[in-house]
Amino acid sequence: MSRLSVIVPVYNVEHWVDRCLESLSTQEFRDFEVVCVNDGSTDGSRERLAAWEARDHRVRVIDQANQGPSAARNAGIHAARGDYVSFLDADDRYLPGACGRIVSALDKTGSDVLVFGGRCFPDDAPCPEWLSESLHPRDVTYDSFSMDLLLKEASRPFVWKLALRRSFLLESGVILDEGLRFGEDQLFCFAVYPRSLRTTLISDELYEYQIVREGSLMSGLRADFGAKMLEHNKVVERILADWSAGGFLDDHAADLVSFSLDFSLYDALKLDDAAYRSVAEGLREILSRYWTEADVAAMCLPRTTRRMALDACYRANMSMRERRALALEHRLCQRGVRSFLKRVLQKVGGSS
Repeated sequence: MSRLSVIVPVYNVEHWVDRCLESLSTQEFRDFEVVCVNDGSTDGSRERLAAWEARDHRVRVIDQANQGPSAARNAGIHAARGDYVSFLDADDRYLPGACGRIVSALDKTGSDVLVFGGRCFPDDAPCPEWLSESLHPRDVTYDSFSMDLLLKEASRPFVWKLALRRSFLLESGVILDEGLRFGEDQLFCFAVYPRSLRTTLISDELYEYQIVREGSLMSGLRADFGAKMLEHNKVVERILADWSAGGFLDDHAADLVSFSLDFSLYDALKLDDAAYRSVAEGLREILSRYWTEADVAAMCLPRTTRRMALDACYRANMSMRERRALALEHRLCQRGVRSFLKRVLQKVGGSS
């Protein structure tokens, strides 16, 4: 048995997988295994994996028909033998010392879940503010669940920022949703944190994340923002269903409504009427399974969130001008005027 199982889903990344596995082979800490799940690659990825399996006894390769990254990660979880489990995408890499730091942090704290930091690759590529913030958690341990873990800490939205006690995964039954085309990492985070008895965040940069790779799902969805928001609705639908089944929903209703609106509807406010209504009406149908319009009206919500919930979602009758004004007001309330102006000036400076 190894201390750590690093799960690497592999699909058509022949130009990157050597770089990824090299970052593991050079780790000073040695007591880990690498579970590479070949998800039906059609390029030279499988041959490169075979070469690594032959040269390093810690590398195991599992083959399956193409089912997507969630199915690949789940296959890796089931095959893992380590005390702890972590995830590394095949076009990314671990930074030096990552494996040892993961094991030592989980050993020291006794946590079910560890969240760590990272950096973007390439160094000169623009890193969006939200991504930079997500990659830099603070040092803190939660001895019980708090919504702050999901809404205030840098704990989302990537599964590769997490390392987990394997026994916790097996006992809780949490796996990645193989039916989602996008956002499965978000759902996984929402499933893990309320079930974790102790969660630790560390500020150490252990992961190097390649911001955009041509042909990736993220690249495709950026071209159709309306489609992305509809995918967000599916994520919200599954989060609420899971929290309802787990008994977490009633204690956190207002926070979940606020999250759902920010995640699915905020950006859709800027779309044209038809695309906006498609997202708003879909979200209304999902939220209405748990809360009526009167329920939401009675919740303690910030003013702009309340307007978004009632006027832009449950009634879905706002004009484009009203929606854009609401989106701006909501953004200013959420982030502050100073932060907003800073981003505007950065954009103006970058386009000059």
